[in-house]
Amino acid sequence: MRKLLIYIFAIFILSLKIYSQNYSQEYSDSIQKKWKYFKLKQSEKVIVIEHIPIQILCGISAFASVTIVKNVKGRTFRVLNLCSLKKFIPNEEVNISPEKAPSFNVNFPKKYVLDSKSDNEIIQESNYKKTILHTTWASIEKSKD
Repeated sequence: MRKLLIYIFAIFILSLKIYSQNYSQEYSDSIQKKWKYFKLKQSEKVIVIEHIPIQILCGISAFASVTIVKNVKGRTFRVLNLCSLKKFIPNEEVNISPEKAPSFNVNFPKKYVLDSKSDNEIIQESNYKKTILHTTWASIEKSKD
């Protein structure tokens, strides 16, 4: 019985690994190669334009939320926030703080909507998916003002 449980657990872990590689590969091949990474120099207040949160915490695979923000100078860019389940709404003022880019593979969430014709979930393309290329790693916190 114990060997069977170990075998099932091993298959489960292997399937998660394969799924995460396919998911990551599909996303990185289409868009991530075009992102232009920059290092955020200091913490700053920004306004959330769009936020796609992760659904599960990091474990075997790493995940990062994707947030499109605009700073006080009017610059719009993407913020990747590693292993955070926090959710933000459009027009919310938040604080971002520089984070080091991870040295390992990270998966990014996709936005799903319900298809009115079939009642199935489908991936919705973000308006900013291809137009916002400037990207940085940062932590995001709600403003305390």
